[in-house]
Amino acid sequence: MGTISVTGRGDIHVVPDVTRLEISVESVFKTYEDAYEQAKSNSSWMVQILEYNKLNGKLAKTIRFDISDHHVDQYDEDDHYIGQIKDGFDLIQRFKVDLGMDTVLLNKVVRGVGKFIKGAQINIGYTVRDPRPYHLKMVERAVKDAQEKATIMAKAAGCTLGAVVNIDYHRQDIHVYSEARNIHSNKEAMACSTSSLDIAPDDLVMGDDVSVTWELKSL
Repeated sequence: MGTISVTGRGDIHVVPDVTRLEISVESVFKTYEDAYEQAKSNSSWMVQILEYNKLNGKLAKTIRFDISDHHVDQYDEDDHYIGQIKDGFDLIQRFKVDLGMDTVLLNKVVRGVGKFIKGAQINIGYTVRDPRPYHLKMVERAVKDAQEKATIMAKAAGCTLGAVVNIDYHRQDIHVYSEARNIHSNKEAMACSTSSLDIAPDDLVMGDDVSVTWELKSL
């Protein structure tokens, strides 16, 4: 008698259980050696800050490390742009640290970064340690949503649903993350307190789609 295809949506609200810090350092140095030594120092301080607070230093994950030529624009006497020249080296270094939902510990780590890592900027956000169970729940809800919609439409057309003919699902990389605060300088990080970082995060919203095709049967 034909088929019916319906796309269902599965949305869920997730309570975060991880506080994520992303620490960024971007600086310019005269020599490659100076940039490299600063990067080593930053990495060492990250480990020491964590270990001082009775955490595993391996929690500090390097997510970007790059040293490249630094160029500056050149202009002639009439202020016309004439090109660029090399003038030192750019260091870009980023760390990720996942902590529990502990504001006191968060404050200690943030202040430590502010004190010992020059030029650090800190992004604070929230995520979940294991998103897989939530992802499976989303898919289940999406299929049920598709079935409910298809049942209503089939009934309105004087039919009932038969066997499932096809399920079309393309898994997406779902970014389970909510940004809460940006700290732009060492001074701002040093001024943080437990109360100023006591952020009540909203639930994280996750969603995914599944398309299902059924046979149609006459009533």
